[in-house]
Amino acid sequence: MIGRNDPCLCGSGKKYKKCCEGQKQTTVVSVFNEEIENTLQNFYSTYPESKDIREYVEIVQAWLPKLESHLQRELIEAVALDEFFFHKRPDVWTGYLKRTMKKMVRPATIALLESWTEPTFFIGCVESVEEKYFKATCILTDKSYMIRRENQKPIPEGMQVFAFLLPDGTGHEDHVLAVSTLIFFPSEHANTFDTFTKTFKASGLTAPEFVKANHLSFWMALVDGGYAGEEFTSFEQDVIGQVKEFLTTKDLDGERLLTVLEDYLVEQQPTARKAGAIAAGAIRFGQDRGLFDGKFTVKEIAESFGISASSLNKYHQELLAFDAVAV
Repeated sequence: MIGRNDPCLCGSGKKYKKCCEGQKQTTVVSVFNEEIENTLQNFYSTYPESKDIREYVEIVQAWLPKLESHLQRELIEAVALDEFFFHKRPDVWTGYLKRTMKKMVRPATIALLESWTEPTFFIGCVESVEEKYFKATCILTDKSYMIRRENQKPIPEGMQVFAFLLPDGTGHEDHVLAVSTLIFFPSEHANTFDTFTKTFKASGLTAPEFVKANHLSFWMALVDGGYAGEEFTSFEQDVIGQVKEFLTTKDLDGERLLTVLEDYLVEQQPTARKAGAIAAGAIRFGQDRGLFDGKFTVKEIAESFGISASSLNKYHQELLAFDAVAV
């Protein structure tokens, strides 16, 4: 076994600690992060299963009449999915974690999954933004978190944010990632958040108890306060925005790709934990279909969107299948 002060085996002439040891550590971290990403991605790709669809649809049908006057169906279905997984049927989530842990080898990954059994409902305000995280404080508990950024899109301070959070595996206190999509709200909706907080404090309930009983009420209050979303859901806008940014950066004409992508998002309503996974899959699809000039490796595409190479394959294949049917 090579020691840290021994000559590096790569032949550079440097000590191992000054050469490839750091690369090895980076590789270990990369593998760990990819296991985390794949665990979350596989969950949303597999669940809810057919036997649970009816129960999920019942939640959607109960929520639609109260929200569809202002919110798009896709957004309603997305937040109803959170309600299903983390409030109504948490056994689906915990059962998946138990099955996944049996397949894992790395103790660090197993320990992290053991800490994921109860995702934290979070609504709060963005206080500061760093390169990889932004700091936000929960309006119900006054607890602050460092939430991992899903991409490099600007996040203005003062925005309200919604998500279900999990420990991110770094070991740093209160460093978390979103198990579901991060949804941001302009500061103009701060009054709705303040009213929700006052109702909570007067309820005498714990934060988890209150949220479980009032999740739908939260969205109804947003609608009553004028929140109406955009042409696409915030998640879809994120996908499209990331694709546009990539094309612009590379000086590519991607109008044909964007047309197919927008139709795909509306008609297929793909679910993913990260918008970047779909965006990266779209770029690979566009390249394969010759929808723009340019040649990039799968690794280059994945790194551009901050995801693992395996994460984009599902959406690359779905777009190929969707385009084939459309043609």
